[in-house]
Amino acid sequence: MKLKPREQRVLLLGATIIVALVAAFRGVPAWRRWNAEVRSAAAEAMTRAAHSDAVVGGLSQALDTLEARAATLAKLKSALLGGDTPAEAGSNLAVLVADAARRAAVRLDAVEVRIDTAKTRALPRVTVDLQATADVAGLAVLLRDLEDGPTLLAVRRVAVRPQNPDVPQNQVELLSVRLTVEGAALVHKLGAQ
Repeated sequence: MKLKPREQRVLLLGATIIVALVAAFRGVPAWRRWNAEVRSAAAEAMTRAAHSDAVVGGLSQALDTLEARAATLAKLKSALLGGDTPAEAGSNLAVLVADAARRAAVRLDAVEVRIDTAKTRALPRVTVDLQATADVAGLAVLLRDLEDGPTLLAVRRVAVRPQNPDVPQNQVELLSVRLTVEGAALVHKLGAQ
């Protein structure tokens, strides 16, 4: 059956209207969702680009700071306790304290090494608690050697009491001494314990 030209135009117009309605009700919301997603992705990409620009912009300053800190650390390297592990650095501190005590004629009665176990520290703290017997002169020499030596150490606690308060004046009075000595360790293998 052959359609008349007028019927063909009506059929074509009807099909066009149906296609336009389907496009309007299906296509427009889909296009809006797509447009919103594209805008959101673009905004996120712009935010990441701005963050990257800020990081790259601050990189030279961070490198300058890093270089300055590395130079400072290189200068201090010889003054820090060394060791492959924090435990080895603790042993080195105990040896330094024992050597200083021997030079000062101080008798060590007990030595306990404590190590900062926080793995996040680049320069872990190493501490030695000690009990000793000394006279006043020996204690003074020991303290001077510990704090003024080539290794950066800090005497954090000093407790002194006489061993025998009834000593005659012509004899040297012996003292019971408790010290806490602390130093920073430059550990070569930071993750090792």
